[in-house]
Amino acid sequence: MTTRSDRQVATNDQWVQLVKAVGIIAVVFGHAIYPLIATNHMMATIYIVTGWWSMPLFFIVGGFFLKPLAHDARSLWQFIQHRLLPIFGTYLLAGVLLILTSHFVRGDSWPYTGHYFLRLLYGGATLDGELNIFWFFTVYMLTLLIVTVLITYVEQAPVQFLIAIAMFALGVSYNSVGFLHFKFVPWGADLVLLTTLWMLCGYYGYKYWPQLVYKRFYATAGVIIYFMIVYARYEWGLNFKLYLKTHVIKTPFMAAFVPIFVVLALCIIAEQLAKTGWFKWLLPVGWYAVPILYAHQLVIDLVAKVPALNHPLPLWFFGLVVPLVIAMLYHQIRFGHRRTAGDAES
Repeated sequence: MTTRSDRQVATNDQWVQLVKAVGIIAVVFGHAIYPLIATNHMMATIYIVTGWWSMPLFFIVGGFFLKPLAHDARSLWQFIQHRLLPIFGTYLLAGVLLILTSHFVRGDSWPYTGHYFLRLLYGGATLDGELNIFWFFTVYMLTLLIVTVLITYVEQAPVQFLIAIAMFALGVSYNSVGFLHFKFVPWGADLVLLTTLWMLCGYYGYKYWPQLVYKRFYATAGVIIYFMIVYARYEWGLNFKLYLKTHVIKTPFMAAFVPIFVVLALCIIAEQLAKTGWFKWLLPVGWYAVPILYAHQLVIDLVAKVPALNHPLPLWFFGLVVPLVIAMLYHQIRFGHRRTAGDAES
């Protein structure tokens, strides 16, 4: 996932950060209301309909900043070294910190904690609790690699999409798949069959974004269609679910295009809002998307222990704001200190 370097984007690309902020807000809210979905029809509907696009959004946006590599092993290794290994390093560091925090806060036994470390290495759908969202980072990393290889070594865009669509068709052709005697595939690697199509669409969508015309029409149509199927889900129980982590996909053909047109509409709306400057206060949520994703579940679980705060809105607020404030303070201390040291040396 693009992180701090995104702050260097031009003003006219601030809408990308707004789109990421919307995705983060939706993900945190979904986890805040999750305990209620079994008993509250409204909350269950909100959880399902945001799941149609909230996680696919990050794969689509992840394709925005990809570029084909030179056709040599050195370029591929540099890509792995500079783009993928930092994600994996953060994954391990954040996982260890959260597992240890959970051990002392929850009073877990050391055998349980030791097994948790093994699950961190295996990844994917084996992770739960504070590491519930961690499946995303390994799948994201693998998808970056696959799509980069695809746009590098397959020159024709129609062939690239043919491969991605074939992968998607294979990915929705089964309910679940195991690995050896394990129930789930390591790192959730089979989800790349689905996410490759979304990231490839993001790559070409951003590449040709300036040439896109009739944006308001597409945004309006996307919003109308989305709320029509939301209504169909709420009133008539439309059988469309998209839970990536557990590979629960109902009505697969909708899973192929609903995330794409919803995110397209969000991008167009965000671009227009960015021009007004009214929503600049949301930009930090996009800038610090990664730490919020990593830490929000732990914050939600801790806040939920306070009876007065164990409600969706407080859980959502603290789950979003606490990791954001911690990340901002850490960045200020780290990079502010560097600036001060640099000034002293000069």
